[in-house]
This record gives sequence, C-alpha cells and structure tokens, in this order.
Amino acid sequence: MLQKDLLGTPDLSILKDGKLLQLVRTMEGGACKNDQQGATGLFKLYANADDIERIKQTQGAEIFADFEIHIQDFSMLALQQAVKRLNYSAVANLKNKNHAQEQLATELSTLFIALVANDIAEFEASTTLNIDVIPDTDSLQVYLDGCAIPHSH
Repeated sequence: MLQKDLLGTPDLSILKDGKLLQLVRTMEGGACKNDQQGATGLFKLYANADDIERIKQTQGAEIFADFEIHIQDFSMLALQQAVKRLNYSAVANLKNKNHAQEQLATELSTLFIALVANDIAEFEASTTLNIDVIPDTDSLQVYLDGCAIPHSH
C-alpha cells in the first residue's frame, strides 16, 4: 500500500498499485478492548473514480449503498481486532503522554491496515471497485484509563 500526496493537498488522493484513488468518504469508528482500553478515530475511504463511473453505468448508483455497508462492516471488524491486539502496555513507562498516544496510534494504524487488507482484496475482486481504507492516525484517540466510545459505531 503506497500512500502519496498527488494533488498538493494531503490525503485527497493516494496511489495504490499504480491506480489513483480519491477520497470519497470519511468514516468514524471506535472499539473497546475492555473497560479501560480502546480507541476511536476517523478512517478514510478511497476509491477509483473510473471504477465508480463504470459501475454506475453497468449496475446503477444504488449498488453503492450496499458497498458502503459492506465496507463499514469489514472495517469495523478490523478495527475491533486491531484494538484487541494492540499492545497497550508497550507505552506504560513513557512519561510523555503525547508520545505514548502517537506510538499507540501508529501501531493501531499498522495493525488495522494489515487486518483489513484481505477484506479489501476480496471486496475488490467481487465488485471490481478498487478501494482502500486508511486510518487517519492524527485523529486516533487511544484510551488507556477508561474506554469512552461516545456512541455506538
């Protein structure tokens, strides 16, 4: 997965496997591992504009509502798995809470990307729509002292 700034504005488009994907949606997600640990944040959904147009022409625009639900479902599952696997104790001795937060957000992003990769590949194969779902690392809030998910995701 190669993320690259192509338009001069960060994150509006990425290059994945030689194809230009454009930001089409930002999703919010959150999960708790237990009462103390968990995470919330934003996840960017990218898709290939040419694929979107082709699918609209052949299958109708209504199909995208189904795609959206499917993408949300597998992304939420990947987030839940990443939150469960995240090593929260790795930052236990860090005095700087901002550094601890950054380290955990980076690790959570890496876990999420690895866990969602197969679902994305299966989705692309079945729909012919090239996509990617990437956590917005700066938006990730990792909870260590009380998991607070503001509303169900």
